[in-house]
This record gives sequence, C-alpha cells and structure tokens, in this order.
Amino acid sequence: MLIRSSVLLLMTVVFMTSLADEAELRIDTKSFVVTLDGLPTPSCHAATVVETAPGRLMAAWFGGSQEGAPDVRIWGAHYEQGRWSNAVPLTESLMDGDEAHWNPVLFKTDNELVLHFKAGKSPRLWRGLYRTSIDKGLNWSGVQSHPAGFLGPVRNKPVSLPNGRLIYPSSTEHQGWRVHFERPLPQGSRRIEVGDPQMLGAIQPTILTHSDGRLQALCRTHSGVIAETWSLDNGDNWSELEPTELPNPNSGIDAITLGNGLHLLVYNPVIAGRTPLAIALSKDGVDWQLETVLEEGDGEFSYPAVIEDSGGKIHIVYTWQRKAIRHVQIDYKK
Repeated sequence: MLIRSSVLLLMTVVFMTSLADEAELRIDTKSFVVTLDGLPTPSCHAATVVETAPGRLMAAWFGGSQEGAPDVRIWGAHYEQGRWSNAVPLTESLMDGDEAHWNPVLFKTDNELVLHFKAGKSPRLWRGLYRTSIDKGLNWSGVQSHPAGFLGPVRNKPVSLPNGRLIYPSSTEHQGWRVHFERPLPQGSRRIEVGDPQMLGAIQPTILTHSDGRLQALCRTHSGVIAETWSLDNGDNWSELEPTELPNPNSGIDAITLGNGLHLLVYNPVIAGRTPLAIALSKDGVDWQLETVLEEGDGEFSYPAVIEDSGGKIHIVYTWQRKAIRHVQIDYKK
C-alpha cells in the first residue's frame, strides 16, 4: 500500500514486505546505547551515528538537565562486538560557559572523523563548531569554528558525491525557518539558499542520491508535511520547496539511499505527536511504502539518524522518551 495521505498512516503496521523483491527488513537487535539506570544526564536527544571501522560504530547526542539548559554538552559512546561502551563527554564549556550545545553530527572522511555541533542559547543564536579525530573518535582536536555565516550540517549527515564534492545539509531559524546547503571549498565555503514560496517553514534537510545523478532533500517543516527540494547539477542549485504527501509533526527525520538503490526514510508518520516512529521505503523518492514500526505507544520516539554500514547492515539511533538513546540494527535482503 503506497502512502498517499496521512489518514492511511493511522493504521497499525508491524511488518510489511511488498517491496520484498528489493529489500526485506528484519530487526536484528534493539538495545539502548546506555542503560536507563546508567544515564549520565537526566535528559538526552538528537543522536547521530557513524561507522568508524568494519564492525565498529560511534554514536553522539546532546545531554544535560533539559534541552537548551546551560549544562547541556555533547556525549558519545562506541560500539564493538555487540556492546556499547560507557558514555563520555565529547565537548566542554567554551568561552561562554552558559551556552547549551546542540545537534551533533558525526561524519567520517578518508582521513579523519569529524564531530560537528552547535553552541548557543537557542537555535536562533547558535553557531557552528567542529572537532576532528584521527583515531576513530578516541581523541579529539581542539574546537574549531565554521566560517562566519556557515553552520555546517545542522542535524543530518553530509553527503560525499562520486566526484568528491561534499555537501552539508543545513538550515537557519533566526529569520523564519529556511533551508540551505553548504559546500566547503579550499578557497572558501559556498552557501546555496532554497526558496520557500509556499511558506512551508522547513529546516534540517536530509539528502538522497539517485542513480541518474539527481539529488533530493527531504525536510522537516512546521506545516504538517515533509517538504522536498531537488538538484540536477550536483548541488549547485536546488528547486523551490514543495510539499510531499508524507506527514510530519514538526519533528526531525533522516533518510539514506541504500546500496541497492532503494531509499529508506525514518520518521514519525503522523501530523501531531512524536509517536510512532517508522521506516518507509521508496524506489523513486516519490512514492513511499510504510514498512515497519520501530516504536509506538505513549511518549516520544523521535530524531532518528540512519546509516548503512560496510557489511550492509542498517543502523538507526533515536531519542527514547528524552531519557535514553536507542540503537536498532536491521538486516535487509538486497
């Protein structure tokens, strides 16, 4: 059954395999990155995940007394042989010690692991920062700033194109919600704005890659739907934002193009609330099939991050009730 309206998404779905010729999803494991009785902070949110080496992952999130509080810092943990390490802080107080830290994004390049994050009293005031590691996240460089006017990837992972071009999906909130993309260049970063004539109010894009070279970004909005924008020239220009038929309750999403060419989206398939949390698949990025529900019931299950590792496993991390970060490992038949 294809997703054509938010009404269809209110049905209870546990597992569907109508795209089984391309991918059959199977949950291998579901666990907490840190146990509920071992949480280092009362509240946590906005996880990110990266494969640091075959069979090894690293996750990061922000945690403190509550979102936006001056004690919020970035925390991280490593995964190996089916177990998560103890959580450790990855950032410390900066010059303005009363600023919260926000929205970490882990991304591995050929030579190093990069931790992007934001610092500020609110998303309208924050600035983009990053640290690097040459030993898979065990030790980190000092904190560096993105150039003035640039934030880096604001919530979802960058995309590296076959031609080596790197694109940061980004957005701002200080003059309304606006999506843009950033291209780090040796001679200075370039920022590409995205028009929003319908005033959908979009932020936090996530990028899909298509076999014909097109790029597609799906975006969170405050208009009850996921918005999309397309690029036909490797990210140099992007189309104006358009609404999709996918619902969005003003909550973060993430998506990935799998190795077999299918597109996978993790999102809250409702227009209000942050439950359930589900996975959808698409052959073309336009028609989406709800495949499996990761979490349902009262509370908040939100802000997913998804990757496919070098062995073909899918890993998803997400906020569990603002009290923990959950990790789901999924196998799929290609």
